[in-house]
Parts: sequence; C-alpha cells; structure tokens
Amino acid sequence: MKNSSEADILAVVESAKRAASNLMRTGRVWEYSLLSRIMKSPDPIGRQPRSRNFLLCPICKKTHWSLPVHLRRSCMRTSSEADILAVVESAKRAVSNLMRTGRVWKYSLLSRIMQSPDTIGRMIEELESRGNAVVGIPTEAPTAAVPAVPDVPVEAPAESSSESSGELYQCPDTTKQGTSLRERMASLGYYKKHSLDHDLLVSFAKFLQFDMSNENFKQEVENVARFLYFMDPQQASLLFVRQHEKSREYFLKLSEAGLSKQTVQNYIKSVKRFLKFHTGSTDLCFTDRVLHEDCKNYISFLDNIQMATSKQVSKETTRKRFDTFQEGVLSSTQVTAVLAAAKKDFLAVIGKLHAGECSPGHQLTLTELQLVLYYLEAIVILEHAQRPGVVEHMTVTEWISRRRDDTRPGFVVVAVKEHKTAATFVLTQEQEMWFDLYFSEVRPVMLGKKRKRVEDDDETDERFFISSTGKAIYNAYNDLERLHKKYQVPKVTSQMARRAYETATKELSDVQKTKVAGYLTHSTATAEKHYRMKEIGSAVDAFLILRNLRGDSE
Repeated sequence: MKNSSEADILAVVESAKRAASNLMRTGRVWEYSLLSRIMKSPDPIGRQPRSRNFLLCPICKKTHWSLPVHLRRSCMRTSSEADILAVVESAKRAVSNLMRTGRVWKYSLLSRIMQSPDTIGRMIEELESRGNAVVGIPTEAPTAAVPAVPDVPVEAPAESSSESSGELYQCPDTTKQGTSLRERMASLGYYKKHSLDHDLLVSFAKFLQFDMSNENFKQEVENVARFLYFMDPQQASLLFVRQHEKSREYFLKLSEAGLSKQTVQNYIKSVKRFLKFHTGSTDLCFTDRVLHEDCKNYISFLDNIQMATSKQVSKETTRKRFDTFQEGVLSSTQVTAVLAAAKKDFLAVIGKLHAGECSPGHQLTLTELQLVLYYLEAIVILEHAQRPGVVEHMTVTEWISRRRDDTRPGFVVVAVKEHKTAATFVLTQEQEMWFDLYFSEVRPVMLGKKRKRVEDDDETDERFFISSTGKAIYNAYNDLERLHKKYQVPKVTSQMARRAYETATKELSDVQKTKVAGYLTHSTATAEKHYRMKEIGSAVDAFLILRNLRGDSE
C-alpha cells in the first residue's frame, strides 16, 4: 500500500488487529460435525467454516479467557503450580505460533486434503499441526486423529454444581465423591453429547428460554443432547421414540453410574418436555403423522418410567431426612462459623475499597473480588437464613429501593420479589456499607469480565450479584461451599441454617415465632402473615430476634 494514504493504511492495520482478536476468541476449536458438513458440501474448499475463543486448555480442549484460573480449578487442580505454569507457557507459545502460521492456507494444500482418501482425518491432522483442536469426534469414526474428549458438565439442576462465580477460590477437596462421580460418568461416555447447534436442540432451547422463561434452559438442553447421543451417536433425531428398551437401558445406566434418583428423574423430565415441545409446538403432526403418533406413545412410556422411579425418589428423600436427623441441628453459632472465620480477610479487602486505594476495584485480585462476593452471599443465606434463590434473583432496582426504618435508622430492609415467595432481609448500617461498596466498586469489575467475552444481551446487568465471569449467579450454593472449603469450616447449607433458627425459636413467644416465620418466609407462615412483613418495623423486629439467638453483641 505504498501509494495509499496514511488513513487507509491505519484502517487496514486496525482491521487486522480486530481479525487477530476474533481469531484468539473464536478461531481455534472446530466441531467435528461442522467439518463433516463442510467436507460433504458441493464446494468444500470454497466454504469457510465458522470459528470459536482465548488460551486453549490441552486437556479439555476448550478455550478460556483465564487459563491459569481454569487449570487450578478444573483440569489440573491436583497439580503443582510449576506444572500449571508450564502448561500456560506452552499454550502461549501455541497462540504465538497460531498467529504466525495458522491463518494462511495454500490452495494446493487444501486440494491435496480434498483428494486424499480420508478427507476429514487429513483435515483434522492439518488443523492440529497448526495449534487448533477438533472436538466432538464420534467414537465410531475410525479415522479420528484425536480421541473425543467428553464434556464434564454439571449433573442436573437439582444437584448441580454450576458456573456460578468463576474458577478461582478452589481448595483441595478431601472428599473426592463429586469428582469421582464425574470421572466415572465421563469414562463411561455418558457426558458425550450432540452439538447444541442442531436444529432440534436450537428450537427447543428457544422454546425454554423465551416461551417458558426458563433461566437454566441450557442445562436441560444438554441433558437431552446427552440422551440423544446415547440413542444415536451419529445423528440427533426423533427416531429414538421407537427404541423403548434402549431408552430404559440409558436411565438404568445413569443410576448404576451413581446419579441420584432425583437426577435421573430430571433427565426423564427433560426428554419428556423435549418431546412435548416437538409434538405440540412444531409442524411435526403435519409433516410426519406416524412419527408424531410414535412421539405421543413414547411420552406415555416415559410416564410409566416416572411413576416407577418416583417411589425410589421418595425413599431417597426419606433417607436424606433420616441422615439429617441423625446429624442433629446446628447451633446458631455454628451456622455463621464461616463468617467469623473469613471476617478478618473480608474486612482487609473492604478496608482497601473504603480507603480509596483501588480505583473501582481494579487493583484487587480476582480472589479478593470473589471473597467480597462470597461473604455477602453468605450473610444473606446464613446470617439472614434466606434461600439461595434470594441471592440469585435479587436485582439492582431492589437494592436501590431498599427502605430505612424510621424509628431505627440504623437498619435498612431489602425486598426481593422474584423468588418462590417474596423475601425480605434486614441489614445493619455496617452491612449496608459493605453491600454498597460491592455495588459501586466490585460489581462493575465483574460486569467488565462479561463485556470482554462479548456475550449476548441478557438480564445480567439487572442482577445485583454478579459472578467473576460476568454472568448472573446461577447457583449460590456452590459459592457458599467454596467459602467453607477455603476456611476449612464444616459445610452449612441454607436448609441447615433455616432449620437451626426455626429450632432455636421454640422457646419464644407465639408473636416472636410468627415474626421469625415471616422473615424466613416459611411455608408455615400464611400469605397474610408474609405480606405483613412489608411493614419495615416487623422485619427489623424479626432480624433482632435472630441476632439475639446468635448471641451477637452488635
């Protein structure tokens, strides 16, 4: 461009930078199904495949915006720091090599690949030599250059761990139960799934997200994708409705692998909802009446399986209740033990924010940011005995709309309405300051993580609690568990906390019991009692009762 203007040259340079950034985000991981469609197209050389994200993990074959964080939490959490750093350095060298040599392809090379006896296998080999990874390769494919790496997602909504608040803050898990279950499921191939971009799954996902307003729709779609893969690894279709015995075998294998009966029920419900969508909300009844009728019969088949497993679920629930009874009820001091253990570190971080040492939280480490987030979540769930859903659904508007008690100005009441039942909790003046510092200093940094990833528009910006990945909190229970592991304090769940407070009120007067029941929004409190909690004074009264039960001197 020696004859071009400086402005034109700068425009080309900026375009090249954007292309390089996009390549690092989305251009290194290729789906096997996409390559297969390209190779079978009329003009495979002329067709340009789409792309995918940042540093590539060589173990799970996924890209991550912070590879060291991912390795410490997941793929190399039992490895030494030196080994982790070595992998990170290797990934950086691979990125550098990809930027130098991975973007220009000679037409003659593509021609040779297309003319080879095994076009897909040859293409996979070439992609991998340039620092890319191909995932989703069917196990039956004899020409696969790399074994398929199964996804290791969460089990199901009922017992899942989720992506709630980032990947740091992980401590060695002395009980390997969760990990061993996932490893067992992965080794058996039960986490392999068809691409979520398949038409059957895309339409189902849109139905769950927009028609059903299901916030956790992706988990349900993944359940169906894994089921469809088991039924037919080659192609996702509705023809599985003619394979009743194999379907029954799949649900039995899930139980044998160690999944709880409730989780197996969730898989069945997901498949059932998937079929109800395709039989009732698509044109299937007009395009293939026979298959439509088979789908309806299959739904009846699933009903029968559900009836059989529901008894097993009830027994499982009874066992859990018995185990809880055997463990006994915690004291109110034990409930908040993790808050006491973490308070010194938490206040040190708050001190940095309050003293103005950090310009909107940017000088805090990710671990410090997460400590603030987890601690505030624990205050709501353990100290105020609220359900995790209160944390997950609390909005910015609800925080801004908090109300102060006129007679006791040292307390503010926050009301959260988008929950099983509308909830209220009370904060002291000090706690209000903590929450406000999180809102003004920490939360904007969390949201910044999202914008780096260029996510689709969603309700994240309105949610008060934001994870370190920039998304709304998916499962607050996981964050609570991480905090307990970090400070080596026995795990306390929301149910255990609520049961402890409910038990501690037995010696109180009926009026005090009613106030506490309303504060906890227990099912024993009627709607009329609950709506009385809109009176700020009643909420503060209940909060003070709980504080006295804990023996707090504040």
